Amino acid sequence: MKGKILLLFFITIMFSSCQNSSQSTTLNSETKSIMNSEITEGRSDPSNNEVLSMNIGNYDLTGEFYDEMLRNPIDHDYEVEFNEFQNSKEIITTLGWGALESKYTEIWDKELNQIYKKLLSKLDRESRETLIESQKEWLQYHLRETEFVEKTFINNDYLGSQGSVSLGTVIRERIRERTMQLFEYRYLLDGEVEFLYQSKK
Repeated sequence: MKGKILLLFFITIMFSSCQNSSQSTTLNSETKSIMNSEITEGRSDPSNNEVLSMNIGNYDLTGEFYDEMLRNPIDHDYEVEFNEFQNSKEIITTLGWGALESKYTEIWDKELNQIYKKLLSKLDRESRETLIESQKEWLQYHLRETEFVEKTFINNDYLGSQGSVSLGTVIRERIRERTMQLFEYRYLLDGEVEFLYQSKK
């Protein structure tokens, strides 16, 4: 599992370097297979109830929050777009795949900021200060982990053209998971799950 997470992280880092390159690299059928396994492993898909990350829904023993997360609109739209991208008759490129990851990373990041602000507004002073520190530490970890992979594996082309896309996937998943954790905290306080993002599909 750790190896797969590192692989995803590496691919995501490669995405950042691919964005700076005007040349698109064509993905072969082996890469297409990797894409499919990466996208489905450890992710939610409301249509077949695949398991969400084990760090989601640990505190809500009723399972209702977990069910809410299975139906979240971001994963739904991502799943639709990913399937369209993968089944497209056009040549699949790392640049196109990276753009998809980047788009949904930005969407999850907006949700993260939104739920963080809402959660802060519902906490007393002591809990608020603790959450602020916790979020700062999470952000430090997120940025340093990304920087480590970029410097160690992406900048020296250790992972090839797909490395940056894998890193993009890891970054999106990390932000997604943290966002869901904050959603769960709010759910425990007032039973609310409210996404800023509205499904377009």
